[in-house]
Amino acid sequence: MRNLSILGETAVELPPAHRLLDLCVDVTEERVFVLCGDDSATARLLTYVSQYTLTDECVLPFSAAEQIMSMHFVMEREHVVIALASGDICTAGSGVEVVGTVDAGIAACRWSPDDEILALVTGEARVLLMTADFDVLCEHALDEGQEESVMVNVGWGTRETQYQGRGLQQEEEQSTQQEQSPEIQVSWRGDGQFLAVSFVRAGMREIRVFSRDGQLHSVCETVTGLEHTLAWKPSGRLIAATEKRAHRHEVVFFERNGLRHGEFVLHADTQRALALSWNSDSSVLAAVVDVGSGVCVQLWADRNYHWYMKQELRGSDIQRVVWDPEDPMHVLVVCASGFTSVRLHSVPAVAHVASTESNAASCVVNGAQVLYTPFAYANVPPPMCLHTLDARVPVRHVSFAAFGAGNGFALLLADRRTVVLYACDSGRSSPQEIRRFMLPGSDARQIAWLEAGVVVSLGASGVGITRIDDSDEVVTHFCPEHDSPLVVLSSAPHVERVLVEDARGRVFNVSLATERLESVAELPTQCVEIDAVDCGELGVVVVGRTARNQLYANTRLLSPACSSFYLRKDVLVFTTTTHYVRFVAVNEGLITGDIPADDEAVVSEARRRVERGSTIVLASPTGDAVVFQMPRGNLETVRPRALALAAVRQALDTRQYREALMACRVNRIDMNMLYDYAPAAFMGDLAEFVAQVNEADLLNLFVSSLRDEDVTQTMYTGIQSQLAGEDKPDGTKPGKTTAVCRALRPVLQSVTDASQFMPTVLTTLMCEKPPAIDAALQIIAALGQDRRDAALTYLLFLSDVNTVYDAALGLYDLPLALLVAQRSQRDPREYLPALGELNALPSEEYRRFRIDAQLSRHESALGHLCAALWEDSDRWTEVAGFIQKHGLFRQGAELLADHERIGDVYVMYGDALAADKDWGQAAAAYLLSQKAVAQAVDAFVQNKEWRSAMSLASAANSGFGPQAVYDTARQASSVLEDHHLFGDAAAVLLEYTEETEDAVMLLVRGSHWAEAVRCSHARERSDLIETTVRPGMDAACESLEEDIGEIGEGFAAKVERLRTVRLTPLSQMTELAGVDDSVDVMPDTASMASQFSTFTATLTDISKITGSTARRLSKNKRKAERKRVRGKKGSVFEESYLVDSLSKLIARVRVHQDAVRNLNLALLQFGRAAAAAHLQRVFAAVVEAVLQDGDWVFDRQRVLVQGDAGQIDLVDDVNAEGLPATPRLPKPVLPSNAWRISALP
Repeated sequence: MRNLSILGETAVELPPAHRLLDLCVDVTEERVFVLCGDDSATARLLTYVSQYTLTDECVLPFSAAEQIMSMHFVMEREHVVIALASGDICTAGSGVEVVGTVDAGIAACRWSPDDEILALVTGEARVLLMTADFDVLCEHALDEGQEESVMVNVGWGTRETQYQGRGLQQEEEQSTQQEQSPEIQVSWRGDGQFLAVSFVRAGMREIRVFSRDGQLHSVCETVTGLEHTLAWKPSGRLIAATEKRAHRHEVVFFERNGLRHGEFVLHADTQRALALSWNSDSSVLAAVVDVGSGVCVQLWADRNYHWYMKQELRGSDIQRVVWDPEDPMHVLVVCASGFTSVRLHSVPAVAHVASTESNAASCVVNGAQVLYTPFAYANVPPPMCLHTLDARVPVRHVSFAAFGAGNGFALLLADRRTVVLYACDSGRSSPQEIRRFMLPGSDARQIAWLEAGVVVSLGASGVGITRIDDSDEVVTHFCPEHDSPLVVLSSAPHVERVLVEDARGRVFNVSLATERLESVAELPTQCVEIDAVDCGELGVVVVGRTARNQLYANTRLLSPACSSFYLRKDVLVFTTTTHYVRFVAVNEGLITGDIPADDEAVVSEARRRVERGSTIVLASPTGDAVVFQMPRGNLETVRPRALALAAVRQALDTRQYREALMACRVNRIDMNMLYDYAPAAFMGDLAEFVAQVNEADLLNLFVSSLRDEDVTQTMYTGIQSQLAGEDKPDGTKPGKTTAVCRALRPVLQSVTDASQFMPTVLTTLMCEKPPAIDAALQIIAALGQDRRDAALTYLLFLSDVNTVYDAALGLYDLPLALLVAQRSQRDPREYLPALGELNALPSEEYRRFRIDAQLSRHESALGHLCAALWEDSDRWTEVAGFIQKHGLFRQGAELLADHERIGDVYVMYGDALAADKDWGQAAAAYLLSQKAVAQAVDAFVQNKEWRSAMSLASAANSGFGPQAVYDTARQASSVLEDHHLFGDAAAVLLEYTEETEDAVMLLVRGSHWAEAVRCSHARERSDLIETTVRPGMDAACESLEEDIGEIGEGFAAKVERLRTVRLTPLSQMTELAGVDDSVDVMPDTASMASQFSTFTATLTDISKITGSTARRLSKNKRKAERKRVRGKKGSVFEESYLVDSLSKLIARVRVHQDAVRNLNLALLQFGRAAAAAHLQRVFAAVVEAVLQDGDWVFDRQRVLVQGDAGQIDLVDDVNAEGLPATPRLPKPVLPSNAWRISALP
């Protein structure tokens, strides 16, 4: 669905009295070499550079009357090679030279595409292949050789076995009698691996295919009337030639193996085919034909297995065409008096739609025919169309009206001055020609229909504004000359303007008032397709696509790989070469917003995948459909989520709720969008929403789709979607569903015929969180018999029947429960006896207890059971068992607070707490019972609250005798001793027993020296000082001194080893923990800011860890942790192991501070100053060492080990020396000197 538009034409005239013979192109230097002759038959070589300026001229050593067989520029040699029919081969570069001669003459000549091989056919019909240095590779007769690929024809489906009509035989006889031109043609395949030669043999033209080394590959099947034209498609699939039949000319195609592969018919006025030529990307086939009135160039393109004539280039005495080897849309038309440079581009053949009443039509050019299809009413796939219009002359350009609905269009014909205007009403009707007139001059290449009587043209004379009045008088005014060539003329219906773009990318508006060009925008480079839209405060924004697939919005690059685009007034749609279709909102974000890259891992409504090579034909201006054309030519219509959501949003903005709901239903859009788009507006318009929808089924669909989520933040974020690296919002909306259901239900119930929406009312109740099944059953119970049955059936459809049965039973409505059970799959032999048993219970409270217990509503059941207990005291056993079974002690205590059995409840509560080892709470429960003192004392003892236990046991009304108090004291002391609370254990014995010796022993074990001496004197047991206290002090002094010495030695050894380790560069530590990527180290010469070193590894992507990988990482982590703990010498873990060990030693030093001081004071009390001084000196030495080296140990850490989650721990904050400012192992609190006794030496 595209046409060929001419962007520029530059005619180059040769100097006077010169006749052009041939030309070639140097694409690297943008030069054109022209071979021409003058009146004296002197051959000259002219060189044209950029802008086709003549810069050089040289005389060639042969006559201009010689027939030129080939002229080619060899890029590697930087010279022009000219082959003459006489056999001479000349080169023209730094000098002119005849490099060789073929004695038999040259009948045809063609260079390979890579400029490495020259293929010649001599006058003796011999094939000659030569290198670029003109060394012969091979030579053999043209009609000799055995085919590598031999066709086998068994006669099935051949033309000989098919009926072709009465005139077939006569036509073939006439074709056979036609005189064959002896001209020989050579054509190479695009990759240079094969070449085809067309020649006449035995009166019939034959095409032979040779390989690159000269071997015959195949012979094409014989075709009657085959002409000399030959062109091998660069893509390599087909060989094109022409066939002249009695009443038509055809372009026929052959495969490499020689089999015929299709054809198409040239226009009826074709009399003779002169040449065929493909452009470099095989998209356009140029046919130079004689149409009787002159020679013209027809440009053909195929789509969907159909050939269209897209352009007809006319001129005087056209000889041939030369395509640019690199730019497939640049062609040189060679004439006798000069040449014309024509730049083409494939543009969409569909209207730029701005009106909702537009037909969204396409006008595909096929010679003099225009294939018209209004996509708003009929999606007809090419090559078919809804209407075929005959312009009688080949069409050069099509432009749709920029005013009104945009249904009209204008045609510029191939004579470059005739304009035909067509009008079309909305609908399927065929367009009608309303006017045909002539433009002044004959150089127009593009037109635009700006107003009903105004047509703007673009040609060599510039921009012309032509006005046609009712009397068909034509008046044309040309805008002032522009300082740069104008290339594109385009209608922009969104802004009701006609835009003109020059070669520098500047875009202008054609002003009718001033008849001048007014600047609109400036694109960074020249674009071949442009459109414009109004973006509010930003004004008019011009969107353009370059020939290199760059898409711009004014100066901003939207995409570097855009294959097509379509601009609506609300959204820009474009496809990319990475096979995505993208959607960008038309607002300020078009210039300033973020446009994320194509990423398959990110799901967004702003893009979607499309078939490879798809291009946009049309995006519906008001609907949600986008028509794509596939590479093979067929059409596909899709409804992208972005446009579907845009239609939903537009419907919600205009309060078209039913339309929005139906769009969500058809396009499978989450119904939550109806509420989440504008919650306040929707909640205030619920009555209108119900009135418009007015269908219970649709309302049920909406209500059942509700969930506590804001889909505008999670699913449908809009086409201004965030970048892939950004976090998506949570989007949860707690209570949303319940709020909507509760607001919608009164509206539904207030309708005159409330029964119409009874299913929706039930749906709102069931969709609440949690579902209000009880309320639904109560509504159903109030209905009449017929309506109740239907409502109950619907309710059972919404919920599980067992759940509904339990809810009905929970209402204590046995008839309703029976009704539900009858509609379930339950066995009547089960539910009938159960309901009968409940109905037979005499007590209503007990019946409710049984129902609640059956439904596992234990608290409610206990309430009813306690109420039944007040009626019948014999139910206490059942109450106690129910409380114990379900652990409802607190609820039971509240319900039976005034009952005589409340004490028993607290005893049961205390027993349960004691079983769970919660001794403190158990003691409180026992006290509340006022009848379990012994259990309370025991609970206090187990909770180590010996004062509470002894105060309760020794009370006068406790019931404890002296022996019981003594036993309790011994038990409490034992419990405290087991928990190393020696001071409290001794205090119990001293207060409540006479076990002084045991008490002093406990004080000595706890190093309470002063208290042990005091108790010995207070109890008049001075002997215990000699037998218990002094030996304990000696043992403690010896043990403490030994421990301090061990700490000092360990600390010194580890510090010394740490100094050695830190002198060793990390790069020399080769043994790692488990795997090499479990450690990140920082060498002394590297900064932490880089986060990379010898042992740095790629961070683990936790989200992609599989089960086996996770187990392996966990195993490696445990293994690494064991290595780190062991701290093997020389390993990278050794430093962290040493630092951790030193931290533990320092903690032990801090613990010994108070112990040393207390022991020294006791030693001084007994006159052992020397022992105290020695112990203080030993401990002081250790403390001094710790204070001296502590800062160095912890502030100079270098190693970072693997983190807890298996990742590498990186450090962001570093100090001036590149070490971590916050080490992994924090510095502990160092000891002080407050423990020292200064009086000791």
